[in-house]
Amino acid sequence: MSFLIAMQVLGTALSVQSAMQKGNAENTAAQMDAQQQTMRLAQEKIISAQRANDRLAEFDSNLKVNEAFFAFLGRDSSDESFKAFQAQNKKTAFSDVRRSQHQSLLDQGQIRYAREQALFGGREAVRASRMEAMNSLASGLYNYNTTKVV
Repeated sequence: MSFLIAMQVLGTALSVQSAMQKGNAENTAAQMDAQQQTMRLAQEKIISAQRANDRLAEFDSNLKVNEAFFAFLGRDSSDESFKAFQAQNKKTAFSDVRRSQHQSLLDQGQIRYAREQALFGGREAVRASRMEAMNSLASGLYNYNTTKVV
C-alpha cells in the first residue's frame, strides 16, 4: 500500500507543479505581449511626429512652388488673392496635422488598453494557476485520506 500512497503523493506534487508552471508561462507570455505593446506605443508616437513633419514639409514646398508660379505669371506675392490662397493652404495643412495627431492619440489609447489587458491576463493566469494548484493539493490530500490503510 505504501507504493500507492507514494504514487498519490507524486501525482499530487506533479499536478501542483504543473499548475504553477502553466500560470507562470502564461504570465511570461502576457508580459512579453505587454512589452511588445509598449514598443508599438513608442513607434506610434514616432510615426505621428513623422507624419506631422512630412505634412508641414509638403506645405512649405507647396508654398515655394506657389510663390514661384505666381512670380512666373507676373503677379506680386503681396496680392490679396495670393495671400488668401496661401492662408487657405496653411489652414488646410495645419488641419491635416491636427487630424493626424488626434488619430494618433486614439491609436495610442488603444495600444495602452491592449497592454493593460495583457498584463491583467497574466496576473489572472497566475491567480488561476494558484487556485488550480490548491485544488490539486486538496484533491490529493482527500484521495490520500480515503485510500490510506489505518
